[in-house]
This record gives sequence, structure tokens and C-alpha cells, in this order.
Amino acid sequence: MVFFALNRCGYESFSKLNIWDFPLWVVDGVLSAEELTALRMQGMDVSGFNYALEHDDIAGIQDALETIREHHPAQTVWVSN
Repeated sequence: MVFFALNRCGYESFSKLNIWDFPLWVVDGVLSAEELTALRMQGMDVSGFNYALEHDDIAGIQDALETIREHHPAQTVWVSN
């Protein structure tokens, strides 16, 4: 399973689950550069897009999901906004 957070609220929902064994993908602005670095230094699999997405940008979300699926084939991707 892969978790995709479109905003800070989505990230916070993921972090409350305390399931850090799953890869996390975030769009630009969800986490600061310092937060990304800290999570990675803790050994967490966190990837960040270099662009932001709105929850109603269906085409943009679909494109991002394609990218995630390229990196994590045959995995379920949970999208949280």
C-alpha cells in the first residue's frame, strides 16, 4: 500500500495511523524541506512532487497516480485530501 497526501490534513491523517512502513507521497507544500529531510533521516520512504495539486484537479491527480504506480507497481494507492 502507498499513501498519497494532497494536503497537510491528509498527511496528518496518515501520521495518526502510525503505519510508517508504507511509502508516503506528498505534493509540494504539504511538508517543508526540513520535515522531508527529517522523515527520510528516520528511514521513512517519503517522496515529494515538485508541484501542488488541488483536490478538484482530477487530471493532475491522475497524472500523479500514474507516476506513483510506476514506482510502486501492483500496490494500492490511498489518496487523502
